Amino acid sequence: MKYSEQKRIEYYECDENQHLKLPAMIDLMMSVSEHQLSSGEASTNALTERGLGWVVTQYHIEVQALPQPNDHITVTTDAVGYNRFLEYRDFNFIDEQGKMLITVKSEWVLFDLKKRKMVATDEKMMTDLGIPLLKKLPRFPRLRPQKEYQVKRQYRVRYDDLDTNHHMTNGHYFSWFIDTLDREFLREHLIQSLDIKFNQEVTYGQEPFAYVSVQDDGQDIKSYHVIEDEEGNPRAVCELTWRKI
Repeated sequence: MKYSEQKRIEYYECDENQHLKLPAMIDLMMSVSEHQLSSGEASTNALTERGLGWVVTQYHIEVQALPQPNDHITVTTDAVGYNRFLEYRDFNFIDEQGKMLITVKSEWVLFDLKKRKMVATDEKMMTDLGIPLLKKLPRFPRLRPQKEYQVKRQYRVRYDDLDTNHHMTNGHYFSWFIDTLDREFLREHLIQSLDIKFNQEVTYGQEPFAYVSVQDDGQDIKSYHVIEDEEGNPRAVCELTWRKI
């Protein structure tokens, strides 16, 4: 079930170093996957009519290079399999010469929009789409919050932060993660890999806290992030590996 689209990277999708922003990367992935499913029973509109939605629970991203303004790239996606509760989808970003820029593995669930909880996979829908049942599931790193963080900032979930599932769109988490880092650090480093696990949704009007710590042991440069609600419950945990420009 592979699908691809050609995209041109726009200036507004890039940061001051002229590299593709993380939220823009996520938006491109969501656009391509939605276009793949747009005419079938797994599309956003079809699922909404059933009171359901797709929700991502985990990403693993490897970055060889980030696209820049006016680059022409191909974004591919492939629904690689499912089990009783989870669905798995891969993405690739490829340049005009066929070089792999970014690879993404992701884990998804079907979400009851009224009850606000996950539901079992629709096996008939998976079969109709030609998505295989997996005996062995992809493995993602286990992420846990750090005991201490160096920086703490509070945010508010605005109306424009919401998606069609009525909670904060997952791409916006990355805006908060990046915002907690110093500008000079961001000007001097590029993302090499990223892992994130979404534990629980963040909804309109909430005022969660974003935390970050940066560690450089001389070999690896990592930033550790968590988003906690006002009661201190972790809603999302993220680890980024960086390399110096």
